[in-house]
Amino acid sequence: MMLVEADGKALLRAVGIPVPAGADAPGPWMVKAQVPVGGRGLAGGVVRCASRAEVEAATRRIVGSRIKGHTVDAVLVEQAVGGQERYLSVMVDPAGYGLRVMWSAQGGVEIETAGSTQTRLCPPHAAAVAEALADLIAEEPEAWRRQVADIGRALAELLIERELALAEINPLFVSAAGCIAGDAKIVVDLNAIERQQSIADLIAARPGVYADANRKLAEGFDYVELDPMGEIGLVTTGAGLSMMVIDEMTARGAKPLNFCDVRTGQMRGSPVRLMRVLEWIVAAPALKAVLVNIFAGITDLSEFAELLATAIDRTPALRVPVVARLVGRNAAEAKRILAERHPTLFVTEDLEEALARVTAL
Repeated sequence: MMLVEADGKALLRAVGIPVPAGADAPGPWMVKAQVPVGGRGLAGGVVRCASRAEVEAATRRIVGSRIKGHTVDAVLVEQAVGGQERYLSVMVDPAGYGLRVMWSAQGGVEIETAGSTQTRLCPPHAAAVAEALADLIAEEPEAWRRQVADIGRALAELLIERELALAEINPLFVSAAGCIAGDAKIVVDLNAIERQQSIADLIAARPGVYADANRKLAEGFDYVELDPMGEIGLVTTGAGLSMMVIDEMTARGAKPLNFCDVRTGQMRGSPVRLMRVLEWIVAAPALKAVLVNIFAGITDLSEFAELLATAIDRTPALRVPVVARLVGRNAAEAKRILAERHPTLFVTEDLEEALARVTAL
């Protein structure tokens, strides 16, 4: 999960990496939309302002706008800085069993097409990252090589200590006067959050921005909104199965609302968790149907059917058709229960039939 820039820079600042001064510093200033996505500059979410009046105008324009599916509810205002732009990142490389450090002499918004990125695979130690980075920046001017090396070591220490997936600075402004992190892209690992209280606090402080992460921390399962204007809500089990259903629906021209991975063991005994998922789904303004896709193992589907029926009863805002594909133990009994309690609910064991039905709706 990616942090917004302000939170990412708070982590950089904590390990001694220089970041721009805030809004109280002399201008000019940068006004930046705080949404957890890349490409904000190209989307109009980053504006350079020469006066306080321009800062206020840019803030009014940006707040409330949408960038890559996210509504902007806050901006970061900081002093504009100058210098040559570079790219620096450290990330976990699972396939390589280590950390990967990346450096480019062409940072900024065009980094993906720069073609000058250099990379090294390192053991998971800050000293190893620093050594690799020293090799990558050997051709850079001596005036800032030492500070860049220090920033790289601090970035690696941050990634290791906070159990991050990615720590990226782009652009890293470099000059003889000093080096400053112009941006911060920090990707956290929610599976490590119980050991990272400071990051958990950042997430809890922004429930609107980190809605999916707060849901996971509160409920213990993954629910990710894919498209705020999605038309088909999903109540599904299994990450792989859920992604496959999303792909199949998209291929049919449908607009899935969300990814959902509620384990069947988490949907036993009480309808509360199912009710929570349905409440999130029915809040979508463009919702047209709900697909329940349960591939159960040891879970008794007759019990799940009772819970699903109760959850629907207790979610009065659910006014769209529901299609349920149920596969597993006691599927026939589950179908009978749902037919009795909710006759309009379409139930099948066949995924193709369920997908055809829900996309037609």
